[in-house]
Amino acid sequence: MMNKIFNLTFALAAALMSNPMAVRAYTSDFDKGYDQGQKKAMNIWNYQYGGKCTHISDFEYKVNDYIKSNYWWYSSDSAFTKSFDKGGQAGMKHVLQQYQTQCHNDHHDNDDVNVDTGMCSGLGKDAASEIAEKYAEYHCPNYSRPNTILSPKKYKEECFEIGLDDCKGAINDDIYRYCGSYIDDYSVLKGLKFKCGYKVSGYIDDSLH
Repeated sequence: MMNKIFNLTFALAAALMSNPMAVRAYTSDFDKGYDQGQKKAMNIWNYQYGGKCTHISDFEYKVNDYIKSNYWWYSSDSAFTKSFDKGGQAGMKHVLQQYQTQCHNDHHDNDDVNVDTGMCSGLGKDAASEIAEKYAEYHCPNYSRPNTILSPKKYKEECFEIGLDDCKGAINDDIYRYCGSYIDDYSVLKGLKFKCGYKVSGYIDDSLH
């Protein structure tokens, strides 16, 4: 009987040594939530959006929606739930920030002079830059105006939908350029993106005069 117990214990130890991730010991409820939040965000990024930076804005929306649906704690919740949910939020936001920074760096590595090749895309990004700069003037203590800002260009009316999508996708990237950090407040970011329609439309109106 003792030999069987010894052999079983030895086999279990060998299995753990060969695969150290087989069993994960969490030091706190926050750590458990953080780990699960990271894994969920990475799964969303890789399997829903294919890990492509063209979907970084959609990924941001998805992360915020998932947090509100699954990791939103209330004052009446237990200490375990609060700690776990706070960890889940932090884990997902950490992954989001990583990919935002990665996509930001990849974009500028491929476009050192910050020139848009597509007119419609350029329209949206011009609008995003202007919205972000106006926000930064009042809300960012480290506000600085990049030397590469381009003047609004003239575009055709049929570019509106493309320009609108690109404006919304570029807002947080431009906030980073002016403020040195991204906005992680979902409601503030949503309000800034709402302004894209008016700004892009205004550029089109100017171009048709």
